[in-house]
Amino acid sequence: MNHATTAEILLALRSPDAGWLGVLACAIDEASHDARFDDRQRQMAMQLLENGALPAPLADAARQRAARFETELEAAFDLSEPAATSPKLTLAGQ
Repeated sequence: MNHATTAEILLALRSPDAGWLGVLACAIDEASHDARFDDRQRQMAMQLLENGALPAPLADAARQRAARFETELEAAFDLSEPAATSPKLTLAGQ
Protein backbone atom coordinates (compact mmCIF):
# COMPACT_ATOMS: atom_id res chain seq x y z
CA MET A 1 0.00 0.00 0.00
CA ASN A 2 1.18 3.49 -0.78
CA HIS A 3 1.50 5.92 2.10
CA ALA A 4 -1.60 8.04 2.51
CA THR A 5 -1.15 11.78 2.69
CA THR A 6 -2.31 13.79 5.69
CA ALA A 7 -5.19 15.13 3.59
CA GLU A 8 -6.27 11.59 2.66
CA ILE A 9 -6.21 10.49 6.29
CA LEU A 10 -8.16 13.59 7.36
CA LEU A 11 -10.77 12.74 4.72
CA ALA A 12 -10.90 9.10 5.89
CA LEU A 13 -11.45 10.26 9.49
CA ARG A 14 -14.60 12.10 8.38
CA SER A 15 -16.25 8.80 7.50
CA PRO A 16 -18.88 7.53 9.94
CA ASP A 17 -17.13 4.15 9.77
CA ALA A 18 -13.73 5.52 10.86
CA GLY A 19 -14.22 5.17 14.61
CA TRP A 20 -11.44 2.63 15.10
CA LEU A 21 -9.11 4.60 12.83
CA GLY A 22 -9.66 7.62 15.05
CA VAL A 23 -9.09 5.61 18.24
CA LEU A 24 -5.87 4.10 16.88
CA ALA A 25 -4.63 7.49 15.67
CA CYS A 26 -5.24 8.96 19.15
CA ALA A 27 -3.44 6.06 20.81
CA ILE A 28 -0.48 6.44 18.43
CA ASP A 29 -0.34 10.17 19.12
CA GLU A 30 -0.41 9.65 22.89
CA ALA A 31 2.25 6.92 22.70
CA SER A 32 4.51 9.06 20.51
CA HIS A 33 4.78 11.60 23.35
CA ASP A 34 6.08 8.93 25.74
CA ALA A 35 9.80 8.17 25.51
CA ARG A 36 9.10 4.65 26.78
CA PHE A 37 7.31 3.89 23.49
CA ASP A 38 10.57 3.10 21.75
CA ASP A 39 11.46 1.87 18.25
CA ARG A 40 11.07 -1.79 19.27
CA GLN A 41 7.54 -1.18 20.52
CA ARG A 42 6.74 0.79 17.34
CA GLN A 43 7.89 -2.16 15.24
CA MET A 44 5.73 -4.52 17.29
CA ALA A 45 2.73 -2.21 16.90
CA MET A 46 3.17 -2.17 13.12
CA GLN A 47 3.44 -5.97 13.14
CA LEU A 48 0.22 -6.24 15.13
CA LEU A 49 -1.60 -4.07 12.59
CA GLU A 50 -0.17 -5.97 9.63
CA ASN A 51 -1.20 -9.37 11.01
CA GLY A 52 -4.85 -8.53 11.64
CA ALA A 53 -6.76 -10.38 14.37
CA LEU A 54 -4.67 -11.29 17.40
CA PRO A 55 -4.40 -14.82 18.77
CA ALA A 56 -6.62 -15.13 21.88
CA PRO A 57 -3.72 -15.43 24.38
CA LEU A 58 -2.13 -12.30 22.96
CA ALA A 59 -5.41 -10.37 23.01
CA ASP A 60 -6.05 -11.43 26.62
CA ALA A 61 -2.55 -10.40 27.71
CA ALA A 62 -2.96 -7.07 25.91
CA ARG A 63 -6.27 -6.37 27.68
CA GLN A 64 -4.72 -7.18 31.06
CA ARG A 65 -1.74 -4.91 30.38
CA ALA A 66 -4.02 -2.13 29.11
CA ALA A 67 -6.09 -2.34 32.31
CA ARG A 68 -2.94 -2.07 34.44
CA PHE A 69 -1.72 0.84 32.31
CA GLU A 70 -5.05 2.64 32.78
CA THR A 71 -4.75 2.17 36.55
CA GLU A 72 -1.19 3.53 36.43
CA LEU A 73 -2.37 6.58 34.51
CA GLU A 74 -5.22 7.19 36.94
CA ALA A 75 -2.76 7.04 39.84
CA ALA A 76 -0.25 9.30 38.11
CA PHE A 77 -2.81 11.94 37.18
CA ASP A 78 -5.38 11.25 39.92
CA LEU A 79 -8.08 10.77 37.30
CA SER A 80 -10.31 8.91 39.74
CA GLU A 81 -11.55 12.17 41.26
CA PRO A 82 -13.82 14.36 39.14
CA ALA A 83 -12.27 17.60 38.02
CA ALA A 84 -13.24 20.70 39.95
CA THR A 85 -16.02 22.57 38.22
CA SER A 86 -16.49 26.27 37.87
CA PRO A 87 -19.39 27.81 39.70
CA LYS A 88 -22.48 28.18 37.55
CA LEU A 89 -23.52 31.70 36.70
CA THR A 90 -27.17 32.57 36.99
CA LEU A 91 -28.65 35.53 35.19
CA ALA A 92 -31.30 37.33 37.22
CA GLY A 93 -34.26 38.86 35.41
CA GLN A 94 -34.85 42.57 35.67
